Amino acid sequence: MLDFLKAVLHPAPVTAVLVFCAAGVVLLYVKRAAGWGRRWLTVVVAIYWMMSTPAGVALLTRTVVGDYEPIRTAAEAKGATAIVLLSAGTVNLRAGGGQLPLVTASSGLRALETARLYHLLGDPFVILAGGTTEKDSAALPENAALQSAVLSLGVPPSRILLESESKNTHGEAVALRPMLRDLHIEQFVLVTSPLHMPRAMATFAAQGLHPVPSPAQLSPDRKAAPIALLPNGASLEIGDAVVYEWLARGYYWSRGWLGAPEGSR
Repeated sequence: MLDFLKAVLHPAPVTAVLVFCAAGVVLLYVKRAAGWGRRWLTVVVAIYWMMSTPAGVALLTRTVVGDYEPIRTAAEAKGATAIVLLSAGTVNLRAGGGQLPLVTASSGLRALETARLYHLLGDPFVILAGGTTEKDSAALPENAALQSAVLSLGVPPSRILLESESKNTHGEAVALRPMLRDLHIEQFVLVTSPLHMPRAMATFAAQGLHPVPSPAQLSPDRKAAPIALLPNGASLEIGDAVVYEWLARGYYWSRGWLGAPEGSR
C-alpha cells in the first residue's frame, strides 16, 4: 500500500498529466458540464504552469523548506563523526543480464554535498541509507548508486558504510538508530534536499536522533538563469517534489512518525 501511495503522489509524470486533462476533456463533451470542463482545464493548466516555472517554484518551495543552511565550518558540525546521506531514488538500467545503478539528479546533488562535508570534516564515516525500492528482488539497493557517486568524489571505500534495508525516510531512521549505537556515533550530520530536510529531521527526532542538518543544493549550478515565467523540466521536477512533500508530511503525521526536532541553526 505504501509503495502505491508513493507512486500516485507525484503529479509530474505524463500519466498524471493525461488523467487530469482527460477528466476535463470528458466534461467538455457533456452538454450540461461543458462549462465545468473549461474551468477544470483552466485550473489544471494554471497549476502545472506554476509548478513548472522558476517563479512559481520559488513560491512553492517556501511552503516546505525550513531555515536549515549547509555547514560551512567544521565547528558547525558539533563534533560529528559521521555523515548520513539519505537517498532520493536511483535508476537501475538493465540490459544483457546486467545492471547499472545511476543516481538521479537529486541524489547526485546530495552525494556532492556529502563529499564536500567529508573533506571539510576530516575523515568521518559516510553512511549511505537506501535499500531496494523496486519490486524486483534482484534489483540493487539505492545506496549502490550512491556508493559509486561518493567514491568518484573522493570518499575512500574504507569510510563508507551501507544501510540497505530501508524503503523510506521512516525506515531509514529506524534502521540507522541501532547502527549508529553499535558504532558509538553520538553526533552525525544529515544530508538530504532542502525540501525533504524538515520532514527528515522530524522523523529522526521521533527515533530519538537529533543530527546536524546540512541540506544539499536544490538544483545544480547553471551558466544562464532560466526565464522566470517560462516552463521547463527542471522546475517541474522541483514542483512535483513540493507537492509530494505536502502529501508525505500529511501521511507521516497521520502515522505518528514525526517528532519535534531540536532548533535549527
